[in-house]
Amino acid sequence: MSSLYVVATQVIGPFATQRNTGNCYEFYVALQILRKMGLSDEDLASLKPLVDEVVAKNGRSSAKFVYAYEEILKTPVGHGILMQNGTSVVGVRNITQDDGDGGTGDLMLILSDGTEKSISICCGKKKRNGSIEKCLSNPTCQRFGCDAEDVKRFKKISEDAVTAYKAEMTAKHGENEAAWPSRVKTTAANSATAEVAAITTQKFNQFSLEERTKVMKDLLHVSMGKPADFLCVVNEKCSAHLLFEINGVAAGLDWTPTLNADGCFLKMFLGNAEIGSTQVKFNNGVYHKGKPSSLTSSWNATVVMNKVFDVVEKKLF
Repeated sequence: MSSLYVVATQVIGPFATQRNTGNCYEFYVALQILRKMGLSDEDLASLKPLVDEVVAKNGRSSAKFVYAYEEILKTPVGHGILMQNGTSVVGVRNITQDDGDGGTGDLMLILSDGTEKSISICCGKKKRNGSIEKCLSNPTCQRFGCDAEDVKRFKKISEDAVTAYKAEMTAKHGENEAAWPSRVKTTAANSATAEVAAITTQKFNQFSLEERTKVMKDLLHVSMGKPADFLCVVNEKCSAHLLFEINGVAAGLDWTPTLNADGCFLKMFLGNAEIGSTQVKFNNGVYHKGKPSSLTSSWNATVVMNKVFDVVEKKLF
């Protein structure tokens, strides 16, 4: 077995020990890169037992892992990845669980000159209008400036939502909680998240321009320059991808951040330009395993990347 096989086990191995809905897309990209670097059919065959472990750990996405692996087997063996500056890719690291390494990156390319380039990976596609969206943060309400009193208020809203949720589910599905379907849209959830979104918006917009700018730059990872060196967008099937280089923050941005509440969404603006939205949501549904779920954390901040950053499409692998 080759040295690339050893690298492949190190990159793929973490997916066999932790479950995440985005693992299949990172798995697909990792194998694409390794195949382009020269990972052989023999090496891929030797990886099969580890791939089976990954599939077993990520049950809900198992079909995507299998499909991605089989698609890579059909791909011709590459002869290396040459970067624009003349360096080549000599290694790959899995950094998906380390937020302190590579920003929001999931994989790190190790280059022949000793430098490294991070790749942030997500499911998605380029829209007809050319926009590219990415969930950049999973902020808590405190990231928007909410304080302890706000958190206390939001917890009360969450508790009230449980009462409304139980009444709603009982009316629709009967009194047996075990028979209630999970992950369904409810009026209770919509009302609670909309109320929290409205409160958060009002609070944020009352802050000084300096405070609002600091919060928004933190959410966008602008304070660290850029969220990653590359963004790789993978289709739902794990059969194709688009790669974009992130060259820094776009020029001409109006750093006058504001929020606009729209149902459960915090629409994010820089000046008059809407650059994304944050979904206010329960961490695990209104009511989960006999207790309320958090309404103050794990929100989804999705950004139109090419409105905030200088993003250029590339074809490296």
